[in-house]
Amino acid sequence: MKIGRALAVALAAGAISGCAYPVSTVEQGGASSAIYFKGAPAGAEAFIDGASSGDASVYDGRKAVLAVTSGTRRVVVKSGPATIFDKVVYIGQGQRVAIKVR
Repeated sequence: MKIGRALAVALAAGAISGCAYPVSTVEQGGASSAIYFKGAPAGAEAFIDGASSGDASVYDGRKAVLAVTSGTRRVVVKSGPATIFDKVVYIGQGQRVAIKVR
């Protein structure tokens, strides 16, 4: 009888422990990260991780910045067929990073 009761208690405890509330976290977006280009000639094209982001000279840090997700990014700037900047940079959460093209 004691073994049957112990088994019933163990099964009930196992069933109850499986009914815990789910654990989850919610992250709200903090300050967005951005880069801007110093010395980029007009018409120079910016690429972030291989994707075109348009005219690099537009993102001068005063009038506009280029919003990017934080992390390690490959930044390339091309003027016509010539690559004038190519570097892997780390952009922290909420950071504004200046890319010195020249």
